[in-house]
Amino acid sequence: MKALEHIAGRLGVQPSDLLGGSPSPAVPQFELLDARRLIEEGHPNEAIPVLQQLEEGLTPVDQLVRLRFLAAAFNAIGQAKESFPLLERAQRMAELLGDEEEQVRVKAVLAATYAKTYAYDDAVRLMRECIQACESGTVTDPTFHFRRLADLAVILTNQRRPKEAMPVFERAIELADQFSDRRSLGTMYAGLAKAHHLQGDVELAIRYNQRSLNVYEELSALDQVACTLDNIAVQYAEYGNRERARESLARAARIAQEIHRDTTLASIKTTEAEIMAKSDADEAMTLAQDALKFAKKVEQIDAQVRGMVLIGELKMKTNGTAARKSFQEARQLAEERAPHLLRMIFDRWSHAAEEAGDGEEALRLARRALESVKA
Repeated sequence: MKALEHIAGRLGVQPSDLLGGSPSPAVPQFELLDARRLIEEGHPNEAIPVLQQLEEGLTPVDQLVRLRFLAAAFNAIGQAKESFPLLERAQRMAELLGDEEEQVRVKAVLAATYAKTYAYDDAVRLMRECIQACESGTVTDPTFHFRRLADLAVILTNQRRPKEAMPVFERAIELADQFSDRRSLGTMYAGLAKAHHLQGDVELAIRYNQRSLNVYEELSALDQVACTLDNIAVQYAEYGNRERARESLARAARIAQEIHRDTTLASIKTTEAEIMAKSDADEAMTLAQDALKFAKKVEQIDAQVRGMVLIGELKMKTNGTAARKSFQEARQLAEERAPHLLRMIFDRWSHAAEEAGDGEEALRLARRALESVKA
């Protein structure tokens, strides 16, 4: 009994669950499936309380799956740090059970958690290991394989490595014809749009964002619709079509307000200011200050950083001291809360210094941008 209790404790189940027979009762398994459905349909907030109260009545394997789903749900709501202890426990259970496939699935969630916490190198390494497990036959699940390829390609794109991402996207597209995973397909199209944008092909970026938009509209995934419209607006403005950019932003703002997604609305307001900066600096400054105030209110870090950077750019030619202060505030916030934005900050700060005629400062900041990538 001592050994049995020790093993059950390590697995997070009751000793009776290890003695054979049917687990009791069957209801927890249905609740586990329902929680999975909620996560798949984009409702992780509703899935978390269901998963948290399922501590008893599950087999060891189901308990392991519960931990994995719970970690994935925390990732989806932006609380990735909550996932690490869950995944550590899940990894130990998978090893004790000798379940190689489940070890790979836990590793995939861990990779996503690393990506959410900006540990991109660890995320890429684990994602490649998951893909290798699919190709070697450890996991024979085309949907899982496709999702890991899409995830890896998106991570590489977010690291501004589009050349590495493109062949991974191509492999994912080849698999996509075997099944219908519309949500992952929408994510992949959005990633392809960003990769093409980074490579300078704005027209193709718009085309893939339109495909992503169509998928999210089919799924009624309104937050993703608003985010995609936000991205498309940036690309339309860069392409020279300001009218379409304004239309996209206006629709995105309406949707974000209707679904009460203030963090998305903060990004949209910042994009509006960035686009206005191309034609009317004074109006852009007003919009940027309002957007920054709103982003601080709703604690949208990315939008706060972008707003500070834009204000720094707009002030650089007339008030260098105030501009540098704004850039420095953006850098400090990014270092504390969003290190993935550091390269963007130094790149734009460098360009602003160059346009203001300070070539030496521009060169120094360009070096800082490269250093931030290495870090």
